[in-house]
Parts: sequence; structure tokens; C-alpha cells
Amino acid sequence: MKKRLRKKLSNEWEWYAVKVLYESIHSGNPSPEKIDEDYYDKFKMYEESIVLFKARSLDHANSIAERNAIKSEHSYKNMYDEVVNWKFVEIIDCYNLIDDKIRPGTEIYSRFLKVPTGIPTKKIISHYYPETIEDEVVDQNLKSD
Repeated sequence: MKKRLRKKLSNEWEWYAVKVLYESIHSGNPSPEKIDEDYYDKFKMYEESIVLFKARSLDHANSIAERNAIKSEHSYKNMYDEVVNWKFVEIIDCYNLIDDKIRPGTEIYSRFLKVPTGIPTKKIISHYYPETIEDEVVDQNLKSD
């Protein structure tokens, strides 16, 4: 009976794509002799990562993802001799995959962007996806408090 129950429970597990946010925290002073034209300390760096998990529910997937994200935190010394700590910030979103088999072409994540009418597509792209802009433009709408 236990085997049958275990098998039934395992069939209820589903795939979830979980969007996780990490922050890069730099500490220490850079070595003056190592600073070059690529060194820039005016912006903070965040990483948005989408990972797949099999879980019983949305809450279960969030819990697994959070534990995994905390385990993924790491530190290293960069080329300027600063210590870089990648820290888990929060789970941004959790998305239940419709397909129960992962194969080429399986959609693992999607999101809808609700924007005012009349906003040109180019402006939407530069706002939501600034990394796609070739001249390294940073969204100036994000102001520090």
C-alpha cells in the first residue's frame, strides 16, 4: 500500500519555473593600480535567474526554490580586489508549467507587461530590457531614495 501511495503522490508533482532575484554586493576598496576603463561603481548589479523545480504545489515550489537560492549564494574576489557577495533577495515569481514533460520548445516562463497605450515599443524594450540596448543605457527612472 505504501508503494502505491508513494507512486500516486509522485504523479502529482508538477514542473514549476521560479524566477529568483540575487544582488551583487561589493565590499572593500578596489586596488588603484588595477582600476581600468572597464571599472564602474555607479550602479548595483542584480541577477534574475529562472530555474526549474518539480513540486507538489506553488508554495512547495517556492519553498524548494528559496532553499536552493540560499545554497547558491557565493563570494569571490573580483579583478579589482573587491569582495563580491551574491546574495539571494527574493522569489519574484513562480509559474506552473502546463506541460508535464520537458522537451525542446517547452515554454518555461512567460509574463505579461501591462503598459499605457501610446508608449512606443522601443521605449518598452529599453525600460524592461535595458541590457538589450547597445550603448549601455541604464533606466534613469530608477532613482535612489
